[in-house]
Amino acid sequence: MIEIDLNLPKPPSLNQFYAGRHFSVRQKYKKQYFEELDKAFEAYDEFTAETFSIHVLHNSRYDTDNCILAIKFTADYLRHRNWVEDDNKKYFKKLSIEVQEDLPKDIFKVKLKLYGYKEV
Repeated sequence: MIEIDLNLPKPPSLNQFYAGRHFSVRQKYKKQYFEELDKAFEAYDEFTAETFSIHVLHNSRYDTDNCILAIKFTADYLRHRNWVEDDNKKYFKKLSIEVQEDLPKDIFKVKLKLYGYKEV
């Protein structure tokens, strides 16, 4: 098992993401977050993992359940890069979101646990 810690910008809240937004607007949010993930992963080699979990720490003004897009976008990104087979329950084993009051309000700390990790 290997752990990767990423500091990412605050994603849109779940309410903001779905509040009457057209599909194209939601795709734009996701594309922008993928660009941030590209930057965050620049320091890492290409890899594959058999299974994974994602833990998010935040201190934003969002309700904790509205922070789920940090997890959703990260899981989709891992799948998009072919670093994991899929983001269904066979591969994506656990998620959590926690408030950490000493974090800056604009940073989401995303902690990945990758099991069966292999560099490619």
